[in-house]
This record gives sequence, structure tokens and C-alpha cells, in this order.
Amino acid sequence: MKFLRRRRLGALALAASAALLLAACSSGSPGPAASGDPGNAGPEKTDLKIAINPSSQFAPMYYGIDSGIFEKHGLKLEVVPQTDIAAIISGIASGQYDFGFATVVHVLTANANGIPIRTVSTIEGQIKPDDEGTVTIASAKSGITDYAGMAGKRLATVGLSSMNTLTAWALAEKAGIDRKSMKLVQLPFGQMAAALANGDVDAAVMQWPFAGDALSAGGKVLAYNNGVMFGNTATTFFNTSQSFIDKNPNTVKAFSEAMIESIEAATADPDAARQALIPGMGLSADQAKEAKWNIGGVPYVNLDSFKTAQGFLVKFSDDKATAAATEALDVSTLVYPGALQKK
Repeated sequence: MKFLRRRRLGALALAASAALLLAACSSGSPGPAASGDPGNAGPEKTDLKIAINPSSQFAPMYYGIDSGIFEKHGLKLEVVPQTDIAAIISGIASGQYDFGFATVVHVLTANANGIPIRTVSTIEGQIKPDDEGTVTIASAKSGITDYAGMAGKRLATVGLSSMNTLTAWALAEKAGIDRKSMKLVQLPFGQMAAALANGDVDAAVMQWPFAGDALSAGGKVLAYNNGVMFGNTATTFFNTSQSFIDKNPNTVKAFSEAMIESIEAATADPDAARQALIPGMGLSADQAKEAKWNIGGVPYVNLDSFKTAQGFLVKFSDDKATAAATEALDVSTLVYPGALQKK
């Protein structure tokens, strides 16, 4: 498999629409704009369309909506479930979505391909080393007990060029096996437990609440991917285009601050945040009760994950031009200043 090839924006957007996307989101600014109007003016745009890839890590956002935090900041969110991160990136760039979920890998890859996506907040804060949010689970019938046993096996991942694929490859190399020997199978999180149970895959990189179903069926935890590879830094973000920042600095400031406040509020009352997942994601009460996310994570962005992922992308790329474009990125320009961890 060719990973993150420049000529295939496959994980990002259709090549035929690349020119349109660049026209829609390019600006003369080389990096993120300053964080909002010093006069504390209200948001330029109040009704926002937000694209997410549903999982329980969005509990802070849903709690922020339910508890009135976003309303207090002058914002009303329309949340759009979208399992295709390529479509989210395209939608952000074209203006279909005002903000959207993407991992650090998607942000780096978009910018390496000339699409100026900017990170404006974390989803669940910086990952604690004991975080269980992203987990590789092997089926009971596979007999696999650690990553060394994944050589030649089938691994389900939400995207073939995703953050989860990258961490799986890194864990495979750490275990001393050839990462390319693993056979990747692209599946949405919601289909992974059934695929494990049916023997369609041997293991899967999963999120909660879906991981709970796999574990209930006797699945074996192989690793908590992000906790191992990205402790004390965040890897999942809300993002927007540079053009949106330029036109709506107060909106971006309000959204970033509302997310920080929501993450802190969800840490203070995780049971209430779990309850917000019931109407937000349509979970049952039992599913919500078992929901996990990075409770207690520092709510700000730091640049460590960008630097680490940048190194992995360069190392694992099969395309020299893509590797060079990724390596050339100044990651400090990819994050909205108001989202950065205060010194």
C-alpha cells in the first residue's frame, strides 16, 4: 500500500476538486490569525455546522451543548455525523462545515497537500499515559495476545491512512514485526465488533463505546495505541480553514474557549457528560454508562503530537515527494494560537 501519496489526495479529497478546495480556503495569511477581537465583540457567525466521526470522545462537546456552555459563548451547534474523514476535510475546506473533526495525521497531510486546515481545539484534551480511549483488540478466536502476534494478520482500522493505522504500524515495529505484513481492512468503528466476532478480521483499532462490545465478546487488549505513542499530547482535534479564521476571528475564539470549558466541565462531572451521549449519539443508558474518553486531560493543544506524527509520516511514507512536503511543514503555523497550552 502506498501511504499518503501526494498524487492521491485519497485520504483527503477528490483530486478533481483540489483546485476548488484551495480557492475556497486559501488566504494571504501564512498561518493562523490572532485570537479574536480584543474588544470582546460577539461571534461573527453564531449558527455553526460541526462534522464529527461519532465516538464517546465527543462527550465533552455534547455536555457543552446540553449544559449551555456553547450558548453562553454565543454559539449554536448543528452536529453532523460523518465517518469519512476525507469528506470532513473536504467539507471544511469548501465551507460545507464550519468546524470538523480530524486527527493530527489528517491535519498534517492536508497541509502537505496545500490545503490550509488549522487546529482550533482538542476534542478531549491531552492524552494521559493511562488513556484507554483508542485500543487495539484481538478477537478471542484469533489467539493473538500481543502486537508481536499480528504479523500476517488482518487488522481493521477506520481509515487506511488514518491516525489509528499510523499508531498500529508504530506498535508493530516496536514489537519487532514487519508492519507491512499486517493486512489492513477499512471499517467504521460501529462494524468492528461484529467483524471480530464473525472472523472477518483478527484485530481492530477501536474507540468506545464500540470497544466495549468487542471486550464483552472475549476480545483481548493488545495495546492502548495513543496512550503508548502520544502520552501528554492531544491527537484528535476540531479544525477549520484559514479562510474561516480570517473572516470570523471572534467565532473561532468563542468556539475554542467553549471547547476548553466543556472539556473541563466534563472532567468535573463525567457522569453528566456520559448522560449527554444518550441524546447526542443515540446511545442506550447502559452504553453511556460504559463510555470512556480521556477524562482529566489538559484541554489545550500543544505541538508535541504534530512533531511526533510528522516524524512517523516521513518515516512510513512510500512517496519521496510526500515525505519531503510533510517534513517541510512548520507545525507551529497549523494551530490557532488561542488553542495552545498557556506557558
